[in-house]
Amino acid sequence: MAELGKPSCDVVIIGGGFAGASTAYSLAVAGVTDVMIIERERTCGYHASGRNAAMCRQLTEDDRVTELTVRGAELLRHPPAGFSEVPLLSVTGSVLLADTDAEIAAIAGRAAQWDLPHQCLASGPLADRWPHMRGVAAAGGVHFPTDGVIAVHELLQGFLAGARARGVSVEVGCEVTGLLPDVDGRGVSVETTRGRVHARCVVNAAGAWVAGLGALAGSADVDYAPIHRHLHQTHAVEGLDRAAPFMWHIGAREFYVRPEGVGYLVSGCDETVVAPCDAVPADGAVSHLAEVLAASAPALADLSIARTWACLRTFAPDRRSVIGWDATVRWLFWVSGLGGHGATASAAIGESAAAKIIARVGKRLA
Repeated sequence: MAELGKPSCDVVIIGGGFAGASTAYSLAVAGVTDVMIIERERTCGYHASGRNAAMCRQLTEDDRVTELTVRGAELLRHPPAGFSEVPLLSVTGSVLLADTDAEIAAIAGRAAQWDLPHQCLASGPLADRWPHMRGVAAAGGVHFPTDGVIAVHELLQGFLAGARARGVSVEVGCEVTGLLPDVDGRGVSVETTRGRVHARCVVNAAGAWVAGLGALAGSADVDYAPIHRHLHQTHAVEGLDRAAPFMWHIGAREFYVRPEGVGYLVSGCDETVVAPCDAVPADGAVSHLAEVLAASAPALADLSIARTWACLRTFAPDRRSVIGWDATVRWLFWVSGLGGHGATASAAIGESAAAKIIARVGKRLA
C-alpha cells in the first residue's frame, strides 16, 4: 500500500474502532482537524466494534460508566443532522434480570437516580409478557423501555465519515511498529509499516492491543485484560416477537438474549483471559451455552444454533473506561478499556476524550 498521506499532524489516533473514531469525530467537530487515524486492519471496526451484540444498555453496574452510556444514548436517539441516513437506535427496551427482590429494588433505585424510565416486574408477569423467559431462574427484573438495539455499522461509519468530511485522514492496513519521543518529550514520531508520521500527541485507542502499544510508548499503566467471549445466532424461532426487549441476567449466572433476524442472538457471557488476537470460537462453546441456558433460561435451552462467533472485550483492572492522559508519558492519551459498553457510550467517550486533549494541548493545536 502507499506511504502515509502526510509526514506530520497534530494528533495520531491508533485504532479505528468506536474509541478512536468517536475521538476523531469529536476533535474535528471542535475544530481540531489535523488528525490521523491509523488502523492495522484493512477495515475499521473489524474486531470488538464490529462483533458486539449491538445492545444499547444505559444502566450499568458502575455509575462512572453509566454517566457515559446515558449521554451516549442521547446521540443514538438524536444524532446530528447528516450523521446517518438510517436510525441509529431501534427502541425495543431491555429487561435486567436479578435473583432477588432486593437486587431488583437496588437496580430500580439506581435507575431512579439517573432518571431512567423503568418498571419492576416479577418473574410471573415477565413470562406472561415475553414467553421465551418462562421458567427463567430469576426473581424478576427491571424493564427499561428506552433501551434498544444499535445500528453499529452505521454508528461507526457516521463517526468516520463525519471526521473525514472535516479533514481527518484515515489510514487502514497500517500497523504501528515504534513510538520515538522527541528529545524534549513534547511530541513523538510514529513508526508504521507504511512510513513515519510525527505527532504532537498519540491517542491509544487500540482495543485489545492497548497494553502492547502502551508498553511501546514507555508507559507503566499497561494492566489490561482482553476477555474472550462467544455470541450465538439461533435458527429460526416460530412465533418470534421481533420487537421484544433484550434480556440480560446480571450477576453470577450472567447471560443475555435478544431477537435477531428470524431467531435469537444469545450469549452465555463466558469470560476467558487471552492474548490479543483475531478471536475465533473455542471448542465446546455451544455446549457451554446449552448448560447455561438449561440452568437459567430453560425455554431457550433447546434452540439450535446456526452460527457462533467470538469477540474480545478489554478491561482495565477496575473495569472502568480509561479516558485520560498517561501518568508519565506526556504525549500519550488513553481511550481504552471500554469493555462491553463501547457502542452505547461511544459519543460520550469521544466528547470526553476530545475535551481533555484540547484542555491540555489546545493552544498548540490551534
